[in-house]
Amino acid sequence: MQRPFFSVLITTYNRSRIVARCLDSSFDQQFTDFEVVVVDDGSTDDTASMLSRRNDPRLTIVFHETNLGISAARQTAVCHARGEWLVIVDSDWALFPHTLRRLHEVVQELPPGVRMIRSRMVYDDGHVTPELLPAGVVDYVGRIKWLEAIAQGSGLSDAGHCIHRSVFERMPYYRDRRGATEMLWELDLAKHEPSVFVPDVLGKQYADAPNSFLRSVERRELIPRLLRDAPDMLWMAETTLAEHGSELARHGPSQRHALVKSAAVQAFLVGERRRAIRHVRASLRRDKRDLMTWGALLLGLLGPRAVAHGILGYRKWVAGTTSRRYGRDSTPR
Repeated sequence: MQRPFFSVLITTYNRSRIVARCLDSSFDQQFTDFEVVVVDDGSTDDTASMLSRRNDPRLTIVFHETNLGISAARQTAVCHARGEWLVIVDSDWALFPHTLRRLHEVVQELPPGVRMIRSRMVYDDGHVTPELLPAGVVDYVGRIKWLEAIAQGSGLSDAGHCIHRSVFERMPYYRDRRGATEMLWELDLAKHEPSVFVPDVLGKQYADAPNSFLRSVERRELIPRLLRDAPDMLWMAETTLAEHGSELARHGPSQRHALVKSAAVQAFLVGERRRAIRHVRASLRRDKRDLMTWGALLLGLLGPRAVAHGILGYRKWVAGTTSRRYGRDSTPR
């Protein structure tokens, strides 16, 4: 059977209405040679029943019996994809009708050896990310420098991904890790795969997912998740420091410092105080006045749940700041 040119890969968990919107946008394309693969990562709401009612020959649905996390769900989607190029889509995104047509044009013009395309997103409050785009073909060091420039400007680096299927033979997503492990995966990937950025805005991200890993402010949902995912998040931070720390120190010191602070927080969340304090000391050697590090230390001495509640309070503060900045309530609903 001939491969479709694109596979649109969508992962979702307890987002019936939201993933329905994402699916509608994925099928509403001007370019027609594509399939859509959806992985329901063990949803307990009506997501599975909604998906089962969808009847389209271009749609493949895979169900996880239990929730395994976004990284494992993405790898399941990769394994079921037949397309030559894989478009990675979060379920709270929506594609534009011209998205696949434009990506097809970009693929035809790629420099030799480039198998990864990144594009821009627009949030539902109107701001576009990434604001800063690197020029030309971006390699490993170039990616670190680009992220450092974004970090210095307090910008966002969210971007669409269109990746040739052969890339995943070398760099599959982590099947056995939970939480936000993208930083390590992306740096490992950048060591082997250059990428190009296109200035086109090819997707829209909505802020209405109540269970967003990065935006959730629901106490009953967030606190257990932080404690559950902490071991893998600690692994991610420490592995990234071990494998990429030297290049980050040279070209991305702000990113390295953020990783050290994250390692301290995650170690406190898993109850390993001595390990956490080693990371706290490393952070304070760089900046003795870093309030987040001191806050993590004080809360960490009170125990893992105190740290988790501190993160909840910080997220609520960030959500309020974002709301004031963009002139609307941008907290999850």
